[in-house]
Amino acid sequence: VTGAARGIGLAIAERLAMEGGQVAALDVSERRLTPTVEALRARGLDVRGFVCDVSSRQSVQDTMAAVRQAFGAPIGVLVNNAVWARFGPLDGIDEEAVDRTLAVGLKGLIWTTQAVAPQMRERGGGAIVNFSSTAAAHPAGAGAIVYSAMKAGVLGLTRASAVDLSPDRIRVNTILPGMVGTDASKAQYDEATLAAREAAMPLGRFGDPADIAGAVAFLASDDARYVHGAELVVDGAWTVGKD
Repeated sequence: VTGAARGIGLAIAERLAMEGGQVAALDVSERRLTPTVEALRARGLDVRGFVCDVSSRQSVQDTMAAVRQAFGAPIGVLVNNAVWARFGPLDGIDEEAVDRTLAVGLKGLIWTTQAVAPQMRERGGGAIVNFSSTAAAHPAGAGAIVYSAMKAGVLGLTRASAVDLSPDRIRVNTILPGMVGTDASKAQYDEATLAAREAAMPLGRFGDPADIAGAVAFLASDDARYVHGAELVVDGAWTVGKD
């Protein structure tokens, strides 16, 4: 699970471990990752932390090899959750923001998929869960130009990966979350705007990281053995009627 030190990634790592999985929690921040993994392991969950910058092909290759060595078996499930984003108006977009957003959120998925595919092929198949967003088609507000473009790219990457990896029995699917009430997502808005957005949700609340983790657990399981190349929207019906 990439981007696993906090928020949605943490919830996913926790859920998969609670389901009995041996979980490698990957994050670029050792400072955030170490206490997260220690807390999960203190609860008896089989989670191990690995510092990894998914924007670096070499870092990803080294990390996936280390994961295999640590657990003594090839990787069977990959969850591409890591993201980097900077929101702002069009005239404020610079090369750093574009390059970093695409490097983590799009190029990083290529590197991780490339690194785990041989391991999954060896074990006779596997499951990859990528993260797009409802913002790929329905930006929630101004300032999401680069983020929305990146998340739209994830949809194309997933579809193409599903076709290419089908002969290896590697399933590839995408989750498109709506607004999830993590600290990072809430930090984009003032309190009044947050309250108004939450009140406008059909279910009267934002999503919880656990809601997303449940969807990932399904796509990673044998219950989803015929779900392949799919785009699962998990947004509490926010986008219903917007097309």
